Amino acid sequence: MSLKLKIRLSIFLLLLLLLGSGGYALLTINFLEKGAHGIEQADFNMARLAVVGFLAAGTAVGVIMMVRLPRIVVRPLHRLTADVERVAGPGPATRVAVGRRDEVGTIAAAVNLVLSQAQEDRRITLAELFTERNRMESLVRSLDEGLLLLDEHGTIVLANPVACDLLGLPAPALLGQAAETVAATNQLLRELLVPLAAHNLAGDDVPDPVFIFPHKGDAPHYQLSISPIEAFDQANKPTPGGYIFCLRNVSDFKKLDEVKSTFLATISHELKTPLASIKLSLMLLQNERTTDAERQTLAAGIGEETQRLLQMVGQLIDVARLDAGAGIKLNAQPMHLAEVIRYATQTVHPQLRDKQLRLDLHLPDALPEVHGDVEKTTWVLINLLSNAIRYSPTGCPLVIRAVQWGEMVRVSVEDCGPGIPAEYHKRIFQRFAGVPDQAGHSGSSGLGLSISREFIDAQGGKLWVESQPAAGSRFLFTLPVA
Repeated sequence: MSLKLKIRLSIFLLLLLLLGSGGYALLTINFLEKGAHGIEQADFNMARLAVVGFLAAGTAVGVIMMVRLPRIVVRPLHRLTADVERVAGPGPATRVAVGRRDEVGTIAAAVNLVLSQAQEDRRITLAELFTERNRMESLVRSLDEGLLLLDEHGTIVLANPVACDLLGLPAPALLGQAAETVAATNQLLRELLVPLAAHNLAGDDVPDPVFIFPHKGDAPHYQLSISPIEAFDQANKPTPGGYIFCLRNVSDFKKLDEVKSTFLATISHELKTPLASIKLSLMLLQNERTTDAERQTLAAGIGEETQRLLQMVGQLIDVARLDAGAGIKLNAQPMHLAEVIRYATQTVHPQLRDKQLRLDLHLPDALPEVHGDVEKTTWVLINLLSNAIRYSPTGCPLVIRAVQWGEMVRVSVEDCGPGIPAEYHKRIFQRFAGVPDQAGHSGSSGLGLSISREFIDAQGGKLWVESQPAAGSRFLFTLPVA
């Protein structure tokens, strides 16, 4: 039975009872008035008591209905309210109980439908939030930069693995902790907070500080930048939301800067030596006591030093052209490697004679022609021979071999120098790089091998080294058969 029908039936019964009691009372009073003279006093009193009894019973029923009826109506609503509050609370309840198929039951069913739709929307929203959170966590974890996030109260709320590794602390020891508290026992974090106290933030005119972490291998350099976070209050006004500490690894740039400094020092030395020799030779040429034979020798020396300067400047020009993206212009054509080798050895013959080095050539008669650029290949051979002469002890042999190697021809230059450790076999082909601890040997610009490899690669070949410490070095390159 519906709630509306219950209310209507209760009101109808109440009215019927009141009307019946009133009508009965009126009829009784009328009867008493008409037959009062013929009725004894006892019967009159009985009738009056009956009327009073009916009136009292009707009044009692009316009072009971007035008290009970609101409770009957409100009780389901109270139960529905309690169910809705229970569902809205933090408990596990997710639905409102539907007791009967009345108006309250209809409302409960509608509330369940709304709750079901809200839970579906909440599930979708949570899934999207979890996806975005996982994406951001993966992004933060995969960064090769250290990240620390401090909220507006100075509490560490984020620390990625790189930052934890640099600070030497696990994430649980950082997250949720006040930065000042952690800094009291961690010197590295204390140093990182110094720029924040000095208001040295990203974008200021003051350069970002660079820190060295000695407990890491090779003492890497990290540059710190501090960026403020802007939050918004309920009135949509910007408020301070904390700071992001970003530690960027600048070790490669520091190494490049050191290499640049080394290169400039080497180039300065390389330029100073021939220039000083040329200056001295010119002074001797101007001396009247210098004989004609001595003048010829001095002029030849000036020519050699000038050629050395031209070669060095040519290397710098080639590097500048390659860095500018101009590429390598080749004049590729079939050529005889034996002729190229003989021309290169003639060019370095004065250097061989000065160090009393013996040159051994192993060139087979049936060596096929190769496809390449004569000028670039000759340049590579002269550079390899010059390096071998520089690092070879006096009186030791140099060996040049050329053999067919499948569809390629392989050329090698072997010396008896100090050798190159395996960890430097790739590095020596990088620009401005060199091998340390080469005491007793004059430095080089660090460009020759880098340019040589690019020349050989452009011709479809390959250049590499085979060497061990104290066992000499053998540089090899290949060119395709024509």
